[in-house]
Amino acid sequence: MKLTVLGCGSFFVSANQTASAFLLETAGKKILIDCGPGTLVRLSEQKVKLEDIDYVFLTHFHPDHSSDLFPLFMNYKLTDFFTPGTLTKFPEFFGPEGFDKFFLDYSHLCQLHSYENWKKIKLNDHQPEIKLGNITVKTFKVDHNAFGIFAKAYALRFEAEGKTIVFSGDSAICPGIRQACQGADLFVCDTSYPKGKSAPSHMDTIDIGNICQAGKVKKVVLTHFYPQFADSDFVSEIKENFNGEVESCHDGLKLEF
Repeated sequence: MKLTVLGCGSFFVSANQTASAFLLETAGKKILIDCGPGTLVRLSEQKVKLEDIDYVFLTHFHPDHSSDLFPLFMNYKLTDFFTPGTLTKFPEFFGPEGFDKFFLDYSHLCQLHSYENWKKIKLNDHQPEIKLGNITVKTFKVDHNAFGIFAKAYALRFEAEGKTIVFSGDSAICPGIRQACQGADLFVCDTSYPKGKSAPSHMDTIDIGNICQAGKVKKVVLTHFYPQFADSDFVSEIKENFNGEVESCHDGLKLEF
């Protein structure tokens, strides 16, 4: 497996840190996980072409994870419109329940009625287990309550080539996130808050250390950073309760495992 961190930030986007997006390469496939603001630029910087992407997965609908999703779709739609036949492969999209309606409503809000009746890209709601050839994807509902509303939020577990990588999406401490990370070789984890700052929307570093230790995670990679906590030593705080490997993300980080 090969992971490229396209963006490890949140809503606070800068030249050095864009929002949540990851490119996973495994079993001969390229999979985009989340598509926050800045993703299309980062894909271009990595020389990833439209036809290179096989699957797109969305953890939840919040814009810091999804705002480049419709522009990504429009790249396919407009390329197919202006130069028919130049794209011979279109990715399959997977997201929370109501994914089709989310796209349809978004297209209407933008006054770009480009999605309905165009079937070259298929949108699927998450199922507990998704088989993609030699890749198995397991989805786990997680708790992410932002401004009093629970998002349709999922952690995603990819199993292929004898390895397991888990993406937390955004999650507070809950049974779903505990189950998702069990025995993971790599756990890409929402690390928004330092210790003592946990909330209904996100875990803090003590929560993360505890679930990684209990789940026998081999390595946790920290992501989804807020600049307000830039001075916090997240790695050291997690190591207070976790004996495995800990690494902090940056945009462009590449990992092979």
